[in-house]
Amino acid sequence: MQLGSRLAARMAWIECRLYKIENFLCSLSLMVMLLMIFLSVCVRYFNLPLPNVSEWALVAMAPLTFVGAAMCTKLGQHIAVDFVHQSRSMALRKCAHLLVSLLLLLFSGIYTWLGLMLLDDAISSGETMIDLGTPVAIPVFCYFLGMLLMSIHALCQLIRAATFNALPDLATTGRE
Repeated sequence: MQLGSRLAARMAWIECRLYKIENFLCSLSLMVMLLMIFLSVCVRYFNLPLPNVSEWALVAMAPLTFVGAAMCTKLGQHIAVDFVHQSRSMALRKCAHLLVSLLLLLFSGIYTWLGLMLLDDAISSGETMIDLGTPVAIPVFCYFLGMLLMSIHALCQLIRAATFNALPDLATTGRE
């Protein structure tokens, strides 16, 4: 087995495991959001003496948004330029894929670093939300985690683009 194909197989294995974790986190977030919104509506409708739990629904949106963005990166659903995908030139498609992968890695790397700085500030300040005192560091951590996962997927995508082991499905359909 060639080094490139071994690397591609290892990257695919890692990305598959990460995707399963991301899928679980997003599913859990959605369930928490739905449950908290339902509970919040019941508390208001029946005038129950319980605190407003809609704050937890807001916090649950963070992993759904940012980890979900990482999932979109893995699936190749984050960006699409139709004229490149429909190009007859394989060289143009490969160059465009390489450029998009490089820019995505740059974008996600910068936002991972910014997320780490924001997380450090959120932890050191100890700031909490108003209703239930939920630490602000929780949704900020989800932002950091999502950008870190996006960076990992972008790096794998860049390596695939550089070694031409695989292009996204949309880029390989059409005429050769």
